[in-house]
Amino acid sequence: MKPIQVSLLLLVSLLAQLLSVATQATDPQTSLTLDPSVVVAAFANGQGQGDGEANSLQSTNNFINFCYGKTVMNGTQNRNGTCNPVPIGDVPSTTNIPSSKFQSPKNGWKIAPNTNFTVSLAVRGIETGFFTNAAASFLSAPQQLNSQGQIRGHSHIVIERLDSLDQTTPPDPMKFTFFKGMNPAAVNGVLSAVVPGLPAGYFRMSSITTAANHQPVVVPIAQHGSVEDVIYFTVTSDPNDSGAIKIKLGPSLLSISAIAALVRYAL
Repeated sequence: MKPIQVSLLLLVSLLAQLLSVATQATDPQTSLTLDPSVVVAAFANGQGQGDGEANSLQSTNNFINFCYGKTVMNGTQNRNGTCNPVPIGDVPSTTNIPSSKFQSPKNGWKIAPNTNFTVSLAVRGIETGFFTNAAASFLSAPQQLNSQGQIRGHSHIVIERLDSLDQTTPPDPMKFTFFKGMNPAAVNGVLSAVVPGLPAGYFRMSSITTAANHQPVVVPIAQHGSVEDVIYFTVTSDPNDSGAIKIKLGPSLLSISAIAALVRYAL
């Protein structure tokens, strides 16, 4: 190859690189610099106003380098803790704050041990069915809204065993009996999951509503109703418990104690 041809090739390559850099510099979604139009001046004024309010951390550059010098999150679930540089993202209006309510089982129900049962969770104000790879993209993107202004995400249920229904000590969050991500989209506003039979005991079941990348949903105001629902139930086969109900997939079956109660009523 002649020297002049080599020079032309190098020149073309250099121009291509310069064009790529220029494109990245003008595209705000690939640029490595903070666009002045998104700098929030109010973030530099975070003083408390009394009544026990703490002073906020302040920043003149949207905390863009907040994670500098720390272990940065890389999409995996690090049990040792990390720093996440991803912004919060889109925040819905007050008319699109999500809400949840367990339809089944109901609070206070008594369920027979070692019997599968179906959980039904009604949801509103969220577009479900958005569930990213929790092993590779955990907390790796901002919260996003659909065209109706609703958070795109999903829900979960978690069941924890308690010492009693009137337990007042907070349970250990790392000790739970059952956890299930409800990945598919809701059907007529209801999410469902099958729970394998549980041993006898006292249980708390909670919903956990998250955006697509598994971060807890962020809403626009501080004062609002709970996004989540919580119920308490007992798993028991005690024949003296006239409220024990045996639940299974398909038609419900009355427990021996409930049948006995009906017989006594008939007599």
